[in-house]
Amino acid sequence: RMIKNELDMPYVPRDLEEKLSELLRKLDDEEHKRPYVSDEQIESFLFKDEQHQLLAVAALDKKNLRNEIPLCKRFLASKGSVNAKALLIDSLIRQEIDHQFLYEDDKRQLFFNPKDLQEVTKTECFIGTNKRLTEYYLKEPSKLKLAQQLLYKELLLFLPQIVDRKESKNLAKKIEEFIDQAFA
Repeated sequence: RMIKNELDMPYVPRDLEEKLSELLRKLDDEEHKRPYVSDEQIESFLFKDEQHQLLAVAALDKKNLRNEIPLCKRFLASKGSVNAKALLIDSLIRQEIDHQFLYEDDKRQLFFNPKDLQEVTKTECFIGTNKRLTEYYLKEPSKLKLAQQLLYKELLLFLPQIVDRKESKNLAKKIEEFIDQAFA
């Protein structure tokens, strides 16, 4: 999903685009080799460890989630993996599911409707922060790439809440400090 998001960016250098496309083809080949996850397995995997939850969410991503609303509701209201829940919410948003869900984790509990949310890469916060990061790492494309990945992950994990555009500056600064410290 992250590779597809990168390929959807307004400007992707040709060499990077070729590498990403090749990687996407390899991943697609690997996916065809993966064992099929049945409906029963999806349900049981959702309530196991994080690795099983991620497999189940990946399988759900390929399904029409309108037919899986009760299962999605149970999982999002459970004490499941925050990462798996974020990916499921992203799938619900992309499929424009019009249903009220309860999201619960250790820190928050809130109701949301995926139809009312935007894909992470289309939010004002992502666009504004990405612009700032692009200006900051203009001459360091590898750091920019890392910064964009961190930005995507940060906003994805914040779902179902929306980070306000006003936070772009703070978020960009946080990512810049993290990367600069890591490469110091």
